[in-house]
Amino acid sequence: MLVAAAVVKEQDGYWLVRRGPGRDHAGMWEFPGGKLEAGETFAQALSRELWEELGLRVQVGDLLAKARNERIEMHAFAVRIEQGPPELREHDAQAVIPLSELPNYPMNDLDQQVVRQLR
Repeated sequence: MLVAAAVVKEQDGYWLVRRGPGRDHAGMWEFPGGKLEAGETFAQALSRELWEELGLRVQVGDLLAKARNERIEMHAFAVRIEQGPPELREHDAQAVIPLSELPNYPMNDLDQQVVRQLR
């Protein structure tokens, strides 16, 4: 399965969201994004997912990292928010976290792989 993730760099760190109660991986922090649908590019999937989950209009930039496990291949892209602010529709928190502190936040393995590549 192919997944796209948004890496939004702010002045003080990276913007992450926490998965809300009742969701898979609830309580885990993540770079937002989601699965590619048939025929979508990574940029199209990111734009759609960020709109559906967070009400954001974004511009997708360069590929920054790739992560993989036995089921999923995730491509993480630099993303600039063009229209917001975020509406937490599937998440229960958001934070801008300095790169040095990201390893202290609970994340799934794919997001941890992206963090290691950003460092």
